[in-house]
Amino acid sequence: MSKTASSSSSQSPAIKLKKAGFALGTVTILALLSACSAADANSAGSSTPSITPGIVTDIGGLGDRGFNDLAKAGLEAAQADLGIEGKVVVPATPADYDSNLTQFAENGSNPVFGIGFTFADAIAAAAEKFPETHFGIVDSVVDAPNVASLVFREEEGSYLAGVVAGLMTQEETAYTASSDKVVGFIGALDAPLIEKFGAGFKQGVLSVCSDCDVLYQYIGTTGDAFSDPTTAKEIALNMHSKGADVIYHAAGASGDGLFKAAQDQKFFAIGVNVDQAIPVPDAPILTSVLKRVDSAIQSVITAEAAGEFAGGVQSFGLSDEGIALAPFGQFDSVVPDAVKQAVSDASADIISGDITVVTALADLK
Repeated sequence: MSKTASSSSSQSPAIKLKKAGFALGTVTILALLSACSAADANSAGSSTPSITPGIVTDIGGLGDRGFNDLAKAGLEAAQADLGIEGKVVVPATPADYDSNLTQFAENGSNPVFGIGFTFADAIAAAAEKFPETHFGIVDSVVDAPNVASLVFREEEGSYLAGVVAGLMTQEETAYTASSDKVVGFIGALDAPLIEKFGAGFKQGVLSVCSDCDVLYQYIGTTGDAFSDPTTAKEIALNMHSKGADVIYHAAGASGDGLFKAAQDQKFFAIGVNVDQAIPVPDAPILTSVLKRVDSAIQSVITAEAAGEFAGGVQSFGLSDEGIALAPFGQFDSVVPDAVKQAVSDASADIISGDITVVTALADLK
């Protein structure tokens, strides 16, 4: 905030000047004071420069009730807090990533984000082409000084979801049959990031139900798998036909297909990224693994505004609330206290290091 200069000058030497000289002298003094005030304002504002962040979502686009919506929420929070304006662009295909990032950089946007690991090559190219622009990427690491790589320890939250699934499939409820001991995981595509979700989930299940069967399937092989609820529903129904009564997804907007299947066939679903029981209250969503992409995006924008942007890897997990498990909501009374305690104990053990959560299926013993 700039200080307002005082205009009182009752003892000024200008009082001795003739009338015309007085007017000129007063104007000159006020002009000097005004210039000083403006200089003070510029100096005060130099620590919080005006910035215009830009976000390019993955092709799943906005309205996914998860990943992309979280990125937008982080931008909106920063806009409200800092009084800035930003913009979100939804590409039609991955081929648009380069042009979207380039357009933001050429227009002076800063920082510029690519939302998802599929942006790795495009962000790397843009960072090299525009070394004065700051970039951010979610779920991948780009080794460049002007790139903030925002990664999450999704396997930690997925382990907790597995504990819930492994215990609840042994309970007799309106949505689970204790005799089956079958749960499922639906991933968008076979990629290291998605495998982190699946591996952590399976490890969590087996930690509390060693004889549980964990069904595991991917939707597709391209980025389109994140926006294919039809196939996700088919997979979920097939898993349920094999006894799965708790199914977890890491598939973006495709998760809507799982939720529809769970609602139609009355079994539990577990959501991802946000508390998906809130936007889909009619589906039996037991809980969700929360991934605070919004907080990560906001933190980078805030640092940029303060002139403190830092390139490199920033990792978020249970210990810093970058990853968490959503409340059981409408099903809280259905979940036994023993299950809630098991989740709490597992979380504490992960944070302390007593439990090491795997990130690949091959690491499961």
